[in-house]
Amino acid sequence: MEIEEIGIENRYYPKKLRTIKNPPQKLYILGNKEILNNEAVAIVGSRDCTEQGAKNARFFSANIAKAGFTIVSGMAKGIDAEAHKGALEVKRTNNSSVRKWS
Repeated sequence: MEIEEIGIENRYYPKKLRTIKNPPQKLYILGNKEILNNEAVAIVGSRDCTEQGAKNARFFSANIAKAGFTIVSGMAKGIDAEAHKGALEVKRTNNSSVRKWS
C-alpha cells in the first residue's frame, strides 16, 4: 500500500473540507480513500490523557462507529489514538487526518 496525494479538485477530496476557509490544497492518503466523504465524527483530545479518558474515548468512538459514522482524528497519541482503537474494536472505518499546507 502506498501513500497517495490527492488535490482539492480530486473527486475523493472531502466535500466538507472544501468549504472551510483556506482548505489544504493537498491531502496524503494511505488506505481506503472511498471513506473520505462518509459521514464522520471527529474525536480529539489530550495527548497525555488519563486512563479514564482513554476508556471514554474508546467507548464513545465504538458506539459512534456502530451507528455508521467514520471516526476522524489528527493521529496524535492519547485520546486521538484511543478513539481509533474504539472504532477498530467494532470493525468500522477510521480516518486519520494529516494536513499539508501548500
